[in-house]
Amino acid sequence: MAALRLPPLVRLALLVPLTLLLSAFHGFVGWHKVFSSREELMRHTAWTVHLPEWLGRLVGITELALTLLLLLALFRPGYSRIGMMAAYGFIALELVSTVTHQLAQDGASLAQNLLSIFMTAVVAWLFAQRAEAAR
Repeated sequence: MAALRLPPLVRLALLVPLTLLLSAFHGFVGWHKVFSSREELMRHTAWTVHLPEWLGRLVGITELALTLLLLLALFRPGYSRIGMMAAYGFIALELVSTVTHQLAQDGASLAQNLLSIFMTAVVAWLFAQRAEAAR
């Protein structure tokens, strides 16, 4: 995939909706991990219910921070490398989420996690391309 170079407008046409979609998702779930009750999180099979509460809330804060970095990188092309790193952070969280859900057998969708990881990897690749083009 690294050898494939997209024209700037095509890259932007993919980057904008994917970044906004991932930001909306992670902003939403990050907010709930920080501010929702444990019962509410259990009702929606949040993987952080399997962690101590303080750590689950810290994961939510991390998701909110990564969301802000992703949006910053989208609107400020000079920060594309930061967007790429934020996407890598989301991939790490999604991998931990996937493993936690599978070990806990809490009914969470493996397909949803895998799709999110794939989409986030595409976003990281698009930000990496944009950062390279800006050099």
